[in-house]
This record gives sequence, structure tokens and C-alpha cells, in this order.
Amino acid sequence: MVRHSPDRLEPLRRLARLVPGGMALGRRLRRLSDPDLRELARLQSEQAGHLLQPFPDTSEERYPDLFDALAERLADLPAPRVLSFGCSSGAEVRALQRRMPAARIVGLDLNRRALAKAKAGDPKGDYRLAAAPRPGERFDAILAMAVLRHGQLEADRPQTCAVILPFSRFTAALAALNDALEPGGWLAIGHAHFRFADWPGAANYAADPSQFAGVSAPALLYDQSNQRIDMPQQIAVLHRKLG
Repeated sequence: MVRHSPDRLEPLRRLARLVPGGMALGRRLRRLSDPDLRELARLQSEQAGHLLQPFPDTSEERYPDLFDALAERLADLPAPRVLSFGCSSGAEVRALQRRMPAARIVGLDLNRRALAKAKAGDPKGDYRLAAAPRPGERFDAILAMAVLRHGQLEADRPQTCAVILPFSRFTAALAALNDALEPGGWLAIGHAHFRFADWPGAANYAADPSQFAGVSAPALLYDQSNQRIDMPQQIAVLHRKLG
């Protein structure tokens, strides 16, 4: 029999429910006392125009078959250049580095606390507080996994995403990534709330037919007019730039 430890905050929650505005005040106090929640609030205030997925949840070996596939496709390059867009605490970077020890991997994120954790766990890694690669910087592969989305959309599933994460922000992010990707390079997009094929630049890419467990089946999609659409059974994850 599993014994669950008592929730010491439940008596306070019950009391807060009896007071008008008590729960909202409790959430505000929690945000003020929790440094991770304070950082999320800062992002939503200061980086609203650039922010995609605000929640930095991640784990190592989250997409092992995809990481293996990318390493195989880059095997002919002596030192492939790889970008982890929205690297969070660096789990993805470390997983890729294990597969490609000679690779030069850059991690970008807007979350200062997540980046601090990445640097602490990998002091020699190239982690940057940025919304896009540096001007003129080029990569052989770019990963945007669970980044071109928003957790609130999946939780609430509204009919339109325009207020939370508009299609225009998706296209702006892809345009910046496209500028940094070498011809013949690979773009990996997973768990996005938009279809890559709806992006105007998609015609310059060839979709790889490979399917990846837990990634190829979308959970929620919106179209160019920010309206929720029916889900296809499968969606491409890897895309190769043609020129």
C-alpha cells in the first residue's frame, strides 16, 4: 500500500477559498516567493513579442530516436554545427553531445534561470540568452523541439490562438532559423502548434518521411488564421533545406 504524505498547504487553501480573491492572492504570493515563477512572469512581461513556449520543462533523452537520426545524417561532417533553439536547462544539448562528441552545439533560451542551470551542468557549453542566432551565424542542424508552442493552448484548447501565440510569431521564429541554416541542413520541429507546411518558406524544404515516437503525432494545431484545426494522424518532424 502506498502512503501519501499529507499536503501541509491544504488547510491554507481551504481557508483561501472562503475569502473573496483569496486564491488569486495566494497565486500571486506564490509567484513572488518562487524564483522560477518570477522568471516566467518576467518573460511574459518583458519578452512578450518574442516568447513562444514559456515553460522550461525538459528531460534528457526526451527524443532518443530523433537524436540518433540527426547524428546519422550529420555523420559525414567532421564537426557539425548544431543549434538547440529553446535549450532550457541544457538536457537536449547534452544528449546531442553524447551522440556527436565533435559537434559544436549552441543552446539558446530566454529563461535566465534555465540557462544558469545549463551552464552549471556544462560549464564549457555554449549557452546564450537570446531569441535568435547571431547575425551571419550558420548551422548544419537546428532543433526546435517543444518550443513553437504554448502550454496554455494545450491546457485550454481555445478555438483561436491569436491572443496567446499567433501564427505570425511562429513564422517570425522560422524565418530567423531559416536564415541560420545551411543549404542541405536539417530542421527538426516537434510538438509545434502550427504546421510547418503553412509557413511561406516551407517550399524550400523537403520533408523527411521518418516517423518518431511521441513526436510525429500532433496534439493540437492551428492554421494561418489562428483557428484550431483537425489533427492529421502524422506530421513531418525532420525537414531538409534545399537551397
